[in-house]
Amino acid sequence: MLRLLMLLVSITLVQKVSAKSYTHDSAQSEEVRVRDGLPNFFAKIQSGKCVRVAYFGGSITAAQGWRPKTLAWMKSHYPAAQFEEINAAISGTGSDYAACRVRGDVLAHKPDLIFLECRVNGGNGYEKPSVEGVVRQIWAADPTIDICFVYTVCSWMLNDLHAGKQTPFGRTMEEIANVYGIPTIDLGLEICKREQEGSLIFKADAPVQGKLVFSRDAVHPGDEGHAVYCQVVARSLLKMPQATKSFKHALPEPLVPTCWASASLLPIASVVKSEGWTPVDSQTDPVYRNDFGRTDAMLRGAMKTEKIGARFTVAWEGITFGISDIPYDAIMELEVQVDNGAPRLIQRKQTEARKHARFWYHPELPYGKHTATITVKTLAPGQSFYAGHVLLIGGASK
Repeated sequence: MLRLLMLLVSITLVQKVSAKSYTHDSAQSEEVRVRDGLPNFFAKIQSGKCVRVAYFGGSITAAQGWRPKTLAWMKSHYPAAQFEEINAAISGTGSDYAACRVRGDVLAHKPDLIFLECRVNGGNGYEKPSVEGVVRQIWAADPTIDICFVYTVCSWMLNDLHAGKQTPFGRTMEEIANVYGIPTIDLGLEICKREQEGSLIFKADAPVQGKLVFSRDAVHPGDEGHAVYCQVVARSLLKMPQATKSFKHALPEPLVPTCWASASLLPIASVVKSEGWTPVDSQTDPVYRNDFGRTDAMLRGAMKTEKIGARFTVAWEGITFGISDIPYDAIMELEVQVDNGAPRLIQRKQTEARKHARFWYHPELPYGKHTATITVKTLAPGQSFYAGHVLLIGGASK
């Protein structure tokens, strides 16, 4: 009888939410769309247990801004609960790189809530499959993790948002949010509202008397801009049902059959390589340290070679692959051969003064088993090719 009672209690406390589609207009913007809300996040707050909040995004999230400000607000507003932060933000990364690293950078830390911020950085042309892949990886690993899409703003979005329209990538995320029941918070609408009222200047190089200067570069908020972001997140959370029971989020059929539900990172040290590769000394290497924060986050365990003809080979099952590297100074050229097909020449060059990490993808392939060999073809004298990870893009989970 006691076992039966315990079973009934466990069933009552953890209910499964059936996949429910919402009909919000993805072309229109709203500050908050609650959908299924964040039931497990609020249930854990009510329990008084430690709540682990993951911030998963790019440089806007990596900054000492809305991320620590919202965590501080949670601690103040819910004093009976404990909160721990998982800072999983890497500058210059969007939903595509997020899909490759969500397992190691986020899920390994056992989050209760994941804020996904990627509208500004996009998804390198893979927006829909990569965002859906992030969602499916999360809930395949643990269906009690709550997800919230957070939309930050930059100058090229203003015309759409001023007109009440959602941005192109935002529309994609809204379509996914409707199908999966994920709440969304648009931080840009309050910024646009204040700009229209005349109390905010979106971009300025110096303080303006009586005005809130949002940003110096039209992308990254200053402290006051981040404070507005925090206010929007806080009031949006308060509009969501303050649930007391835990739920399991259901996975509907994927919108994109080959969404990135099996994407992953493979360290370059783990692949088959020719001679001529050496581990990078992250403490002394001048190229690696030139933009150390971003580079070390993206190229952990990097290796390099100065040898023309140095190569590595990777085998995987999926639809494409990529590489994280450090293009710098003179143009580097790589030869890529997949499945004994015709070789492709890939040029890697830096478009900024900084020597920071980037990543690239091979054009999409038919889903299946593939083998790729990458060979260094062109390096300027004294230049090295730096590689961090192979980005392996698989299809939807079966």
